Amino acid sequence: MQLSIRLPIYDPSKAPEDELNATWEMWDIVRSVCDYNPRLTLTLDLTPPLPTTLGVLSKWTAEPVQHIFLPASTFIANTKGYPVLPKGTQSFVRQSMAHRPIIIMSDVRSGTHSKGGESAYSQYIRHLEKSSPVVQAALKAGTVENFAQGYQDYLQAPLQPLMDNLQSITYQTFERDPVKYRNYEEAIYNALVEWPASDRIVICVAGAGRGPLVARSLLAIQRSRRPAFVYAVEKNPNAFVTLQNRQEMEWGSGVQLIYGDMRSIEIPEQADILVSELLGSFGDNELSPECLDGAMRFLKADGISIPCSYTAHLAPLQSSKLFNETRMNKDPSKSAETPYVVMFQNVDILSADGGGLGGRCGPQTQECWEFEHPRKDGVVDDRGLPITNSHNTRSAKLTFHIPHAGVLHGLAGYFEAVLYKGVGLSIHPQHKDRVSKDMLSWFPLFFPFKDPLYLPSNSELQVSIWRLTNERQVWYEWYAESFLPVFSAPLPGGEDHKTPTSSHDPFFASTTTHVAVPSPLIDAVDSSFSPVSGGEEGRKEDEGVREKACAGAVKIGQTLLHNPGGRSSWIGL
Repeated sequence: MQLSIRLPIYDPSKAPEDELNATWEMWDIVRSVCDYNPRLTLTLDLTPPLPTTLGVLSKWTAEPVQHIFLPASTFIANTKGYPVLPKGTQSFVRQSMAHRPIIIMSDVRSGTHSKGGESAYSQYIRHLEKSSPVVQAALKAGTVENFAQGYQDYLQAPLQPLMDNLQSITYQTFERDPVKYRNYEEAIYNALVEWPASDRIVICVAGAGRGPLVARSLLAIQRSRRPAFVYAVEKNPNAFVTLQNRQEMEWGSGVQLIYGDMRSIEIPEQADILVSELLGSFGDNELSPECLDGAMRFLKADGISIPCSYTAHLAPLQSSKLFNETRMNKDPSKSAETPYVVMFQNVDILSADGGGLGGRCGPQTQECWEFEHPRKDGVVDDRGLPITNSHNTRSAKLTFHIPHAGVLHGLAGYFEAVLYKGVGLSIHPQHKDRVSKDMLSWFPLFFPFKDPLYLPSNSELQVSIWRLTNERQVWYEWYAESFLPVFSAPLPGGEDHKTPTSSHDPFFASTTTHVAVPSPLIDAVDSSFSPVSGGEEGRKEDEGVREKACAGAVKIGQTLLHNPGGRSSWIGL
């Protein structure tokens, strides 16, 4: 048996249209009491008209919305008298089509609208579905949405490239990505044309797989009209057989194959350009730094590494679907300490740009750390290999602004890479369309939390994450703390503000969310909704006073430290 709770998306009689947290707060209490039971779903009642700026409504994308309720009274008449939805509701329904909800319509025979009759309502909803950007993207060949059909919100364990030999079907999946290899070819071409025309150029492809980078290197050589030779290094015996066949049938004497682990084999001569394809969803999570530490001895002192650098990025997310997926594993405690590759769908990013009330917070998605190749500060033995792996440890402490109340279920991990100068790869949500639109090879990385952490409106979330290593393994540890801003002076507006303050004592601002049941934790003041006199000028002055008045923050919650010592998940060296 399944139970679906019907809730209005907000109650306009109790809250202005900008304050739409009320029913979500009620829903959060119900599903928390029911321990996130997967048989409990939502029916969203869209009777009240929605604002054109969705903003806070995005949190519903992270909830199990199975039905959308649309009475005839929600529709308005267009110029010809046919029923249509207001623009805000149109936008919300179009975005909701990604989750394939069941649309429930009522009173369609009541004659509310003069034209179209009963069928006009369903025809209009079908039109919204067909014109939905997410539906159109899923139907268009070559898009990430089309490629990822069936993988949405599905937890996949990251690859273990050093411990395991990849199967042919895995290589075949990656080789379907034209964007990645086009950018690699462009980066190799740019490096070649900058080389002196008279020099013989040596290219080494470290981790050649079944040969797509070798083929792209040869195309770049042909385009640049430079004299060049390619070495292809591969340790997977199954992939090496394919390389041998391609050399015989396609490449000929312009390529020499070398079988073995790049960290232990030698090549006949040093390379001018080292090309590798070792990146993971978090940049370094498939041991690109460790692999390239072994391969950098192939490179001349003035040689070029492609990629030359890559960065890891994080953002906090809410998703009841992913939270339940991690708990359904045979060993939930271990599963909740394992990063997963996931194509996000039922997810809401909780953070926002803007710095927060105290100006302490960074952007919505923040950089954790960077790796560069070749390294300039490496300590190596007489073979050119690092003595230890301690130089590849990293740590970051990030502070996020949480504008609207939500529940932290995990962290979204992304990467960006610079291949060569202006050419790169990115799955960063704000940059990917500019850098490598519709690249298929990488989905984001999901770092789960064992227990949900409630975050009030305008709170601050501090995330700590470490990349650690020993002689045999690399692993991640992560942890989060939540804070509320504290003010040391009263806000402007005097008695207009409902918050009791004194001119000396620090205070918390009152809750910004009008809820039937009080929020489990008090919300910080939301400056965008506070009464201000003097129009835009007064609003800016009010924001400035708030920032000056914000003396600090008080801690209100924290998570466990996840995966200490790599006890649940690690990548083998």
